[in-house]
Amino acid sequence: MLSWSVPLHSAELPDNFSELSDDVQAVILEYTFFAEQADQVWGDEFQQSSIHSMVKYLDDFHTRVRIDFAAGSIRVETRGSKTPLQSLQKAIKATLLTPADPNAIDLYTAADFGLTGKPFLAGQVLDHDGQAVLYPWRAERYAAYLVAEQLRQGGGKYWVDMPMVGNYKRISADRYRIPVSRAAKHYRLSEALIFAIMETESSFNPMAVSHANAYGLMQVMRNTAGKDVFQRIYQRSDKPSRNFLLDPENNIDVGSAYLSILRDVYLRDVKGWLKKEYCMIAAYNGGAGNLFKAFGSGRKQALARINAMTTEQVYRTIVTQHPKHESRNYLKKVTRFKKKYVSW
Repeated sequence: MLSWSVPLHSAELPDNFSELSDDVQAVILEYTFFAEQADQVWGDEFQQSSIHSMVKYLDDFHTRVRIDFAAGSIRVETRGSKTPLQSLQKAIKATLLTPADPNAIDLYTAADFGLTGKPFLAGQVLDHDGQAVLYPWRAERYAAYLVAEQLRQGGGKYWVDMPMVGNYKRISADRYRIPVSRAAKHYRLSEALIFAIMETESSFNPMAVSHANAYGLMQVMRNTAGKDVFQRIYQRSDKPSRNFLLDPENNIDVGSAYLSILRDVYLRDVKGWLKKEYCMIAAYNGGAGNLFKAFGSGRKQALARINAMTTEQVYRTIVTQHPKHESRNYLKKVTRFKKKYVSW
């Protein structure tokens, strides 16, 4: 993985830029042209997409859309546009009609959305008549209403906020029911577990990209989990590309396959299915090595201690003694989210 402490300028691109892989070129571009151009308009208010949010710039970077999948809120705002109200209305319409395919959306330029297929937000946002926005005419009508009735202004900006419906995560999850069911059967996993990990990892944001370059719904790392799955499950010598992992069905399959690797390879000697599941969840987030550190000075000692404990003791040890605080909370979140999908 490439990383820099400050963004590069175009003159500082590597000499072999044209020879680098598409994934590496994409990373370079994200940290150079995109950030540089957006920063010129937004300055200290510059934002990028993250795990639980999608940020998209339009109108030569003067208009911005931010969808917060964790909070269930959408803000469309414009700064410095020559036609701010028209720009807002156009961006609202584009947001409502955003396609469900992450690869159809270029997050790192100010290009328009690719408005093809069923909208990603279908059913997750209702218009002022309480209707789902599925077609351009309704999106146009709702955008005009929002600009006329809900417009806010301040600090050199104009903006409109759109709330998502209360059960928007369930609606998002339902979109992936078929690939989740397929992966659960193939890898002998609980559908509820897969859904719970997806919600914890990305809040069902298929365009999620972390600062560590984990991709998609289940936040798969190309060089670790992705490579492991390609080699052990897919019988391939390479690793998944960025675009491969941003395809929701691919991402669900790779993430689920990695859970099966944790269960059948790294944690195969853990006795008791629920103990093993707790260990799988923690290892999915923090790795098997860190999981064992919570129980002993080495793998053999850790396994002996895990197998001598009750299920509740294993859970308590992970959430109180795991070396990564994030993994402690991760197990709590996944087990809590799993409960609501068990009988779904």
